[in-house]
Amino acid sequence: MDKTYHELIKTLYPNKSAIKDELILLTSQQYLPKGTEYFFSDIHGESDAFLHLLRSASGNIRDKIQKLFGDTLEKHDQDDLAKLIYDPDLVLKELRTEEKITADYLTITIHRLINLLKFVSTKYPKDYVKSKFPQKYNLILDELLYTNDSEYNKRAYYESLVSNIVSYQTAYDFIKVLCALIQRVSVDKLHIVGDIYDRGPSPHIIMDELLTFPNVDFQWGNHDIAWMGACAGNTALIAACVADAIKYNNFDMLEDGYGINLRVLFEFAMETYGDDPCLYFKPRIYDDNIYDNITLEAASRMHKAISIIRYKLDYALIERNPDMNMDNRNVIKFINFDNFTYKGAALKDKNFPTIDPKNPSKLTKEEKNVIHVLKQDFIKNDKLNAHVKFLYQNGAMYQVENGSLLFHGCIPLTKDGEFQEVEIKGVTYKGKNLMDKFDRLARDAYFTNDLFAKDMMWYLISGRYSPIFGKSQYSYFENVFVDDKALRKEHYNPYYDLYEKEEIVDMILDEFGVTGTRRRIINGHVPVITEAGESPIKAGGKLYVIDGGISKPYQAKTGIAGYTLVFNSHHVALAEHKTYESITDKVSSYTPNIKEVEIMNPRMLRKDTDEGKKNAEKIKLLQELLKIYENK
Repeated sequence: MDKTYHELIKTLYPNKSAIKDELILLTSQQYLPKGTEYFFSDIHGESDAFLHLLRSASGNIRDKIQKLFGDTLEKHDQDDLAKLIYDPDLVLKELRTEEKITADYLTITIHRLINLLKFVSTKYPKDYVKSKFPQKYNLILDELLYTNDSEYNKRAYYESLVSNIVSYQTAYDFIKVLCALIQRVSVDKLHIVGDIYDRGPSPHIIMDELLTFPNVDFQWGNHDIAWMGACAGNTALIAACVADAIKYNNFDMLEDGYGINLRVLFEFAMETYGDDPCLYFKPRIYDDNIYDNITLEAASRMHKAISIIRYKLDYALIERNPDMNMDNRNVIKFINFDNFTYKGAALKDKNFPTIDPKNPSKLTKEEKNVIHVLKQDFIKNDKLNAHVKFLYQNGAMYQVENGSLLFHGCIPLTKDGEFQEVEIKGVTYKGKNLMDKFDRLARDAYFTNDLFAKDMMWYLISGRYSPIFGKSQYSYFENVFVDDKALRKEHYNPYYDLYEKEEIVDMILDEFGVTGTRRRIINGHVPVITEAGESPIKAGGKLYVIDGGISKPYQAKTGIAGYTLVFNSHHVALAEHKTYESITDKVSSYTPNIKEVEIMNPRMLRKDTDEGKKNAEKIKLLQELLKIYENK
């Protein structure tokens, strides 16, 4: 062992006893069961459904309650306990209003929650569980969780602790802490495989919750990248984010959630398009606004106003980046203003008061002011940028962990099943190298003043060979202005035809260095149309698509409310969520349809995980250090 390295380790382990203690602990922990990983994808701002699924561990906590209390509690009592764990603030408020809370209720509830916390935490090291304790209850929780109350003298002590919590009127707060701990311990690791943003009303609420989650990572989706690029100052993406939010009537999210001021856009839209009914720009309303109840007519005009600005900004971006080969998406360029056609198809809307046909990308003075005000709100918004920085700190284009390769969309392929080559600034990238290059560009876009990197964020949400978009075109213009289905068609990358083949999936897994007999790809992005007989399981069980439609706009198409994936020590299992209402309205008794897709036989232990392999290396180094001490 290198002498300098040896001296450094000695500062951590000054003697044989310290090394032996660490070796005993690490070696023992290797034989604990693997922690539970949960995988979500395409949440799209649906905070109610997501938070219910997260707090219930996709129904797993309800299952644990049944296993622990099935012989002692009736079903309605089990349901009540589950509801309390999922939303203690709401339940305790209801019980107080109904005057149903007594000292006995609080005492019994604390005992039940402690027993359940013990039950769900048995497979984790004590230090891991204790790391989740809040500081103010650290010692009390330690005593209650790890005291053996079966002994008479200890039982009296245990009972005294609980009774004092009640008598000193800290029971409400303590119950909330226990509920949060049960939630956190039930989900060891949380993977978000893309698309927290757009469509749904509350991505900001989702991000606030995830900021408190101790172990979460993100694989960026195209909608996430749009907001990340907007915060980096890309004006085309700022216009895109505002347009998409208005399209789905998410005014509360923009103005109340993130404090983005739409007054200038509103005034400009009403002045410029006040006589235009903007029939093709009517928002899709799935949720009502509470704080910003704008009229449908005003919303339609604002949507059109920001959309025209968006097309102009796209034009300028594409023109300054000819190497992107995106000229076919320079939509204004293909409008014939003499006969109002687009690529030969008649335009449904012919009113373009701010477009100069001789200089179609030029913003008017008023449009410049609108985008300037919005840009300041995006780049200087503390809350939004805290959320975006969290996405950067805990996210990436892809991740490899415990035999799983996670990414949002696709790995671009040719029709022949080869990795698609993509040229960026004269250098060709493909496969893993392409994903790594886009990852670096995404970080440069936000953390440096690199204009090209900022522009590439736009490419990532709409480029033909973008791995997180994976389609031939993003038809946001065509879907509004023309009826021609051929012009509106978005063709998927060949990946989505080829990922049914095991040899293709194996090729991708090999490319990313995923080894072992238990390996898989997990991605989202493309909804699984269950009603049409599609399966989320591809390539003989080597690939899972977990975008099943948690977003309300998807559900009429998919027939279900989405999938989550659970990977614990026993199995990899798909949780199928039937309807949005079943998740949010019956949360206390909610149990999804669980399908085991991989059985871990023998049971997977911590030594079998990536973390376990790192610990094995650490054990080896400590054993070498122990020999050095003993040979002195």
